[in-house]
Amino acid sequence: MTSLKTIAAAVTPKLLAITLFLALGNVIYGYDTASFGGVQAIPAFGKQFGIFDPTLGQYALPAKTSSLLTSLAFAGKLIGTIIIGPCTERFGHKFGMLLVCIFTIIGTIIECTSKKAAQFLVGRIIVYIGVGIVENVVPTYQSEIVPAPARGFVVGSLQMFLVCGALVASGVNRRYSEFVISSGWIIPVAIQLVAPVLILLGLYFIPPSPRWLLYKGRRDEAIAVLENVRPKRDVAAGLCVEEANAIEESIREEAKLRKSGTNEKLGWIDLFKGPNLRRTTIATLVFAFQQLTGQGFSSQYGTYVFITNIRVVCGVAYFDSNSVFYIREGLGSMAFTYSLINTAISVPVCFLGMVLLEYFGRRPVLIGGAFFQSLWLYIMAGIGGQSGKLPKANINMMVASVMLFNFSFSASWAPLSYVVASEVGTGALREKTMAFSSVINVICAFAVSFTLPYLLNPPYANLQAKVGYIYGSIAAVAMIYAIFFVPEMRGRSLEELDELFEHKPSIPAWKFRSTKTTGIGAKVAALEGSGRKNLDNFVNESEIVPEDGMKNDEDIY
Repeated sequence: MTSLKTIAAAVTPKLLAITLFLALGNVIYGYDTASFGGVQAIPAFGKQFGIFDPTLGQYALPAKTSSLLTSLAFAGKLIGTIIIGPCTERFGHKFGMLLVCIFTIIGTIIECTSKKAAQFLVGRIIVYIGVGIVENVVPTYQSEIVPAPARGFVVGSLQMFLVCGALVASGVNRRYSEFVISSGWIIPVAIQLVAPVLILLGLYFIPPSPRWLLYKGRRDEAIAVLENVRPKRDVAAGLCVEEANAIEESIREEAKLRKSGTNEKLGWIDLFKGPNLRRTTIATLVFAFQQLTGQGFSSQYGTYVFITNIRVVCGVAYFDSNSVFYIREGLGSMAFTYSLINTAISVPVCFLGMVLLEYFGRRPVLIGGAFFQSLWLYIMAGIGGQSGKLPKANINMMVASVMLFNFSFSASWAPLSYVVASEVGTGALREKTMAFSSVINVICAFAVSFTLPYLLNPPYANLQAKVGYIYGSIAAVAMIYAIFFVPEMRGRSLEELDELFEHKPSIPAWKFRSTKTTGIGAKVAALEGSGRKNLDNFVNESEIVPEDGMKNDEDIY
């Protein structure tokens, strides 16, 4: 078990500042997602882009417009995830963050100057190109520069920053929830310019990834970066030079193993060859389950569903404050407040998740998180699916179930998906592994975003709360997958994971934790702090000792 003391010892204040500063990029995604979910319910937005219904005396978005504005933005994210892998390999992570800022600023300006829904949609797509880029660049950068004992904690911070962005958006939306003039929707949208501007101001001071530099043959620069972000005692002891040597040796071994003779990155087709297929599958399915277990229900349509029931008549979505999900029970006036509370709860929960995934490991947190997500969704569906008017106690329990689902998600699959996807890929394919799994993540997000309104509302499936049965069942499948297929990677160096995945015969997922490595990857882990007590006596042996009769992780490290 990795304690906070161990994490603090492995991460210097400078390294923490660098990695968390880049995580500001995820504020863009969190803010945009939560902001637009609420902006749709602001009267000013409906007045600008909707249709006036004289029978109700208010404006409403056409159902098609609402669905397209929400779902087609993911086309931009898809573009971002596809282009950023090769760009990062060639130009580095700082270039990727520069692209994030440029796309976000341009897209937001287009949104704020929109007079028609089509222009607003173009702006959203451009913003989401930046979102696709940031969700690839930041986790791979953090995983490559942060020592093994703290890698999960730092990479997991992405979700906390996402939620912080969503929290700001919820507060802003609540402030402008009754505005009928244009500033009521323009100001909430424009606020997302803050994060990219801040990143632009500080990007100059962010060092390149040392592993990226070593792949480029820039050894001296890599050592300089390591000496800049590692503890002073390690620098004085020459451990940064040793770490660079060990990583460089691992890169050479990797090139020798694939018989390429060069340190060049591998191609897309190599994602599906040999042990890499297993690694690609793990990253891809973990990212897919992140979207398919129901998080889109609360994040993308939360406030909108709280505050309205979308009755589709002749293709028009009408706002009806008396007959939606919670609203049909008289909770419409609390919609923005519920959204704010739900998001506020997620911030400390995300931090808790960052700690849990290092303390207990990846597998237990994924398994437990999926179990509780499934449980709360089934409870929500069971209560909300009852006919007739629900008692107040049942309504409160249904609201609590949604919040507890969000709690479970934020502490497990939300941060851990980024962690697993960023660390499971081999060095020569890390950017492409992240990019490909992100593409699947985007496709799943699009599917959920596009279909959810039709699952929730009449005259389509009209499942309302019973949609929990669908997502709850998927969460149960995710739990089973984590049990049998997701290995424990806590405390392992990235090079150590290469040894474990390359081992023949393949090591089952449940045996990863107690399998001892003694090759170059173990040396990198020792240099990064996972096995510091064994560093002096380390012998560079290129073998892996299976679980049978061996010590467990606590004894090894």
